[in-house]
Amino acid sequence: MKDALVVYYSRSGSTRRLAQRLAERLDADLEEIREAHGRSGAFGFLRSLYDVMRAREPRIAAPRHDPREYKMVLVGSPVWASHVSSPVRSYLTQYAGSLRRLGFFCTLRGSGATETLAEMAALREPQAETIEHGRFPGLALTEAQLGKGAGSEALDAYVETVRQRMRAAGTPKRRGKSSAATSRSRASSRPSRTRTERDGAPAG
Repeated sequence: MKDALVVYYSRSGSTRRLAQRLAERLDADLEEIREAHGRSGAFGFLRSLYDVMRAREPRIAAPRHDPREYKMVLVGSPVWASHVSSPVRSYLTQYAGSLRRLGFFCTLRGSGATETLAEMAALREPQAETIEHGRFPGLALTEAQLGKGAGSEALDAYVETVRQRMRAAGTPKRRGKSSAATSRSRASSRPSRTRTERDGAPAG
């Protein structure tokens, strides 16, 4: 059993690439959040905007890994109109009770990282511990940085922060073959309906 789990949703592949880099650096298990229906193309783009502006929580597939088994769980999302993506919102609300020590990361086209990471942190259980990294509660890289292989300095610093937290953490109680935590009630808070910025459109 590995110490860390990297959970992510990716519409176009950018968040997947960052998640894979993190999992490789941390020797972590990887969990992709999956939906029954994809979001590719123009219709998927519009559906993503519709869902995120209404704080919808779409149905997602049951996870393969139980987050309670890990010292650290890193959750990644693309930035959609300065908000967390709808599938990641579903994961965070449904499995909040199993996420005791959390780190967050996101990918974006231009702006909205601060709001998105703060929103992700607000969806956690109040008792959960989160990693503060610089001025964000997590790591944020743009699609341009990922495409050019940039952002390595920020990634290195984030990985080292996660490693330090895992070294300080106690060993989680193993639960054998038990399933992931049952769903809790939906989060009552909803994001404000801000104007969708050009560079805040659904990213990867």
